[in-house]
Amino acid sequence: MRKILAGLMTLLISCSAAGAGELSIGSVGAPMSLAQYDSRTRTDDRRPRPQRYVCVVQPRESDDRSRPYVCRADAGRVGGTCRCSNVVGTGRLDLDD
Repeated sequence: MRKILAGLMTLLISCSAAGAGELSIGSVGAPMSLAQYDSRTRTDDRRPRPQRYVCVVQPRESDDRSRPYVCRADAGRVGGTCRCSNVVGTGRLDLDD
């Protein structure tokens, strides 16, 4: 049984290697170019996304949290003070990326 499996495996590998040599994409001398998709490109018919503002409140030392609290905020001066509902303390206004 092992001899049969070893023979079949050898036959399979040799057939796939022989077939791979025949496979060609285009002619040998022709330049090849790949189409690339860029998700950041946009057409001119779309309006640019409006700026979104967020309020970033650093947690107090007594909170068991290392990440800041972030909530949506109205437009204003970046770096100005702001407040998030249900969060103690004031934060700084920032632009959402």
